[in-house]
Amino acid sequence: MSDQPAPHGEPAPSDDREPPVGAEVPGEGEQGPGGGREPDGDHAPTDVELPAALAAISPGRPPRPPRRTGVFIDPDDLRDHVGQLLRAILGGYEVDAFGNFTFVHEGARVFVTVGPSPIGPQVGVFSVTNLDVELTPPLADFLLTTNHTLGFGSFSYDHDNASVWLRHTLLGTTLDGPELQSAVAAVATTAAHVDDAIKQRFGGRTFAEAPDDVQRRTQPPEPNQQPPGTPNASGYL
Repeated sequence: MSDQPAPHGEPAPSDDREPPVGAEVPGEGEQGPGGGREPDGDHAPTDVELPAALAAISPGRPPRPPRRTGVFIDPDDLRDHVGQLLRAILGGYEVDAFGNFTFVHEGARVFVTVGPSPIGPQVGVFSVTNLDVELTPPLADFLLTTNHTLGFGSFSYDHDNASVWLRHTLLGTTLDGPELQSAVAAVATTAAHVDDAIKQRFGGRTFAEAPDDVQRRTQPPEPNQQPPGTPNASGYL
């Protein structure tokens, strides 16, 4: 890989190529602790040990995070950059049927998406924590008061699927490794901590308890591509 900076406005060139959909993407050498594997028959997915992954502790030499040498305008360029960052952070990841990056931490599956928005390419980090849970005043109160304490991410409710989501959105134009790592760690650890508590208090089931085909159909809502009517209405991933 050359050390020559890329032209302004473009990320540094890389020999990495995006894997086929559904393929596992390990880091350099053997699979690192974050290299979850898609279920194969009766085999459950490999759980990510997030603290070790975020410390880049993996067998052999962990991959180096890529350098950002410009501002990302094209979502495809940003996607390549995010894939390299996740490989350095986690040691590896999966790619779902929709092309999203995904991994599992303590039973909570986390998705990382890249796409356009009216204000530039965005990176979404989200986890569906619970399914088949009715939105009641006590649940709404729990989600809102919990949101008040969170530094990264916020809970929301999907009426169509009776599900609870935890999500955080990052502006991708100048995204770097520490920024993505902080969001990924916060969403993963919070989702793993809260999903069982919601089930015990409000019913339903955790996302990990859903059939495999239900989990594989999960994708984020389409972001709002219309110009925002208010300063903070930019849609989400």
